[in-house]
Amino acid sequence: MKISRLGPSVCGLIMALSIPSVCADLTLAQAVQDALNYSANIRAQQDRYTAAQQQLPAVDALPDPQLYSGVANVPVASMGGVQAWSTAQNAMSARVIGINQEFPNSGKRQAARASALAGVQIAVQEVAKLQSELAISTAEAWIDLRAAEYKQRILKEQIKDSQLLTNLIKQQLAAGQGSAVDVLQSQLELLELENALNQNQGQMASAVAQLRRFVGDDATMHLSGDVPAWPLSYQEVQQHLKHHPDLLLAHANVVEEEAKVAAAVAEQHPDWGLGLSYQHSGPSFADMVSLTVSMSLPIFPSHRQGPKLSAERSRLRAAQDELIDIQRQHAAQLQSDWTSLQALTAQIDRLHDQELPLAQQKIDLLVGNYRAGKSEINTLLVARSERRQLLLRLIDQQAQRDRLAARLHYQYQYSVREMTP
Repeated sequence: MKISRLGPSVCGLIMALSIPSVCADLTLAQAVQDALNYSANIRAQQDRYTAAQQQLPAVDALPDPQLYSGVANVPVASMGGVQAWSTAQNAMSARVIGINQEFPNSGKRQAARASALAGVQIAVQEVAKLQSELAISTAEAWIDLRAAEYKQRILKEQIKDSQLLTNLIKQQLAAGQGSAVDVLQSQLELLELENALNQNQGQMASAVAQLRRFVGDDATMHLSGDVPAWPLSYQEVQQHLKHHPDLLLAHANVVEEEAKVAAAVAEQHPDWGLGLSYQHSGPSFADMVSLTVSMSLPIFPSHRQGPKLSAERSRLRAAQDELIDIQRQHAAQLQSDWTSLQALTAQIDRLHDQELPLAQQKIDLLVGNYRAGKSEINTLLVARSERRQLLLRLIDQQAQRDRLAARLHYQYQYSVREMTP
């Protein structure tokens, strides 16, 4: 089922009520972009991603070689004509300079690179997650402020209508119809509307403060346009579910844990090293060169490498289970959001196309009856209050629907499905 607009717009309703539009500058899309540019948190996470990328060339490099120098085979006692602490009278004594190079096994180096690549993937998915969450929060704040603006306009129009009704009642009273109580009743309605207007002004101030948190001073700009007509269908959002930043991040965590398991397995295999040294003896003896090969001996795995491997495997299983749990959570949330979206769309259509026209017809009939002296003012005031509540409820339902639509749209917009560092 394709939903192109998800029901009638509040802008259309405002125009139908002949409420003047406001020249505005900040659209929802502009607010989201401003928020992404304004966020210090996103910039910090992007720097972390850059750092993870920059360290990639070094992660599987060989360890730095070690240069050493010293003396070897120095006698500590005089014997056979050789003086103690002399390096010139003994063929075995020599000044030594050499270099050693360690060579970790290939499994360790491959695991180190896989872990670093997973770290880059985690960093980029963290950026996507922050961008998605910020876009949704900003869109919701924009929608809330827009709804408060619509309510403000409706309440102001209702106040004008109430003032006209009060004048009508006074005319009726001057013509010998109605009573002074009717005037008081209409004035009470006017005060109720003014109280509602003041309350809504407070809600607008809160909405501006919330939007300012995301876009800074741009929150004081006039809002322009309405929620975009995103082409949403259940098949599309269900297909995109696997690209949700939370799922991609959880998958990257699994890949990182797999690399750590591979590194722990590689710990069970020996590393080796190579050493080359030059020995300079006394003037009566020849200089010498030595070449050595070394190898680590992981001969007690049950006490050293084994426990670490078991721990890493447990962490891997935990990451895999967390991925499964997140998949289930988002699948359930998607079904719930889509069902709510359809229900709200049906309610909005019914309210806009049926309930509001009927409420207006009822008011028109009661106004005619009141002019003819066939009904009391209380009946008309109640009908007007009922229609006002329908208008405000329509705005609330449209805002709730637009918040859902924004979440379904923006939660996939910044996901990085494939990434080559």
